[in-house]
Amino acid sequence: MARLRIIVLLAGLLLACISAVHAQDFSTCVFDGPDKPAVSSAPSHRIPALVQLSDGRLLAVADHRYGLSDVGAGQQARIELWFSHSRDRGLTWTEPDTVCPASTSRSNWQYAMGDAALVADRESPEVLLFCACGTVGMGSSTASKPIRIGLFRSHDNGETWDEGTDVTEQIYGLYQGDAQAIFITSGSLRQSRTVKQGTHYRIYAAFPVRTASRGNSTGAMFSDDFGLTWHLLGPADRFPEGTVYEEGKLEEMPDGNLALMVRDDNGVRGVSFAEKNFNFFRYTDVSTGAGEWSTAQSGITGMANACNSALLLVPACRKSDGLQVNVLLTTVPFHEVYARNATDNYGRRSVGFYYKEVASADDYASGEALAAGWERGYQVTDLCSAYADLQLLDDGYVGLLLEDNGRQGRGSDGNNETEAYDIVFYHLALQTITDGRYVAASPGAEGLRSQRLTPADTRFYDLLGRPAASPLTGLYVAEGTKHFVGK
Repeated sequence: MARLRIIVLLAGLLLACISAVHAQDFSTCVFDGPDKPAVSSAPSHRIPALVQLSDGRLLAVADHRYGLSDVGAGQQARIELWFSHSRDRGLTWTEPDTVCPASTSRSNWQYAMGDAALVADRESPEVLLFCACGTVGMGSSTASKPIRIGLFRSHDNGETWDEGTDVTEQIYGLYQGDAQAIFITSGSLRQSRTVKQGTHYRIYAAFPVRTASRGNSTGAMFSDDFGLTWHLLGPADRFPEGTVYEEGKLEEMPDGNLALMVRDDNGVRGVSFAEKNFNFFRYTDVSTGAGEWSTAQSGITGMANACNSALLLVPACRKSDGLQVNVLLTTVPFHEVYARNATDNYGRRSVGFYYKEVASADDYASGEALAAGWERGYQVTDLCSAYADLQLLDDGYVGLLLEDNGRQGRGSDGNNETEAYDIVFYHLALQTITDGRYVAASPGAEGLRSQRLTPADTRFYDLLGRPAASPLTGLYVAEGTKHFVGK
């Protein structure tokens, strides 16, 4: 029995050490790109998507492109979706596997499957994956010959996948024959923290949509049965005022309503013109999805290329006074030169964070409010870098899956802009991202007190349960409750 106790104690100490090692900033490569410039037939990786599964593991998905092109860009645009798991919050990853092998027949919708849009149910091992597919691109899509939409499901946290379903008619049918092109924006979809009207918590997806009679915009839809049926979010007869036609992301705000952020690359080429376009949806009837959009407003202006990126809400403590707030995060390329060459990469370089404090509903209850108050934060890389996805992990850190270290150009000489990247995972503290202004409150930490405490006459423990005799600034446990210790 004594020997068993020793073994259990040693195992506990080992797990504590492993957890301690993981609770820090680090990065790991999930999918390697090619080592040198190559012709247009060379394999490459793009378009990251990241979720944390119900069993705590991470699931990363990205395009494996046999050429350097998007879906629908010709014979070379044959694409598979590759996936990998991590059971240690991103420190190590499994060998890549394929969601579905790409067909060799251009008449098959599975000839090209790219731009994964991914969501994992928090209460079960169910995972849903949308993709753009087929041989028609977004620009040439019509109602009779559309860019297609595929849907894959996993019932075991992404270990295995079904054969996939072409759901093009179902999704286009939301616009009753008017839709000419729809593209479910890649990256992670959002599952509501509070709304459960059906079998599962509600999930949301945003998408650029081009129509015959209503013009172009970014739409949004929701499902209460984990993707079996879908409904438009808000009025079906009109688009949100001022919302641009591009890749968009939704995030659920503290009151259960929704923020929409859309990439906006409209402007004069060759100058810093790109921005993010923000809008806000307020429910009038949660059960039916009825509600109204505000007027969209531009924010985070002045970049050379906006790129597709996530919008993530993180519960936090403001270090200056210890008050509990929320912080919105997104990523953009910081590079300021738009030029189509291997150096400037038409602005897709030096990705970093922007962040915005959300202290009350006044900070997000309209497109104008959402667009205001963003501040530049941590620069992640100075290499060619572009699309990104974000997840709040169960250890309070932010998971970033990023197109990074781009080094392969189009054409036989490889001297043009990058179209192949490493897909790199970053495990980052909110304190790092916000230049020390905020620390993250662990997910579900409703017991976090909103006053500053000092170590005097109080027994503190860190978030791993270890005694902290002289705690530094940050989150600690005392008397069964999380506290912010401020200087």
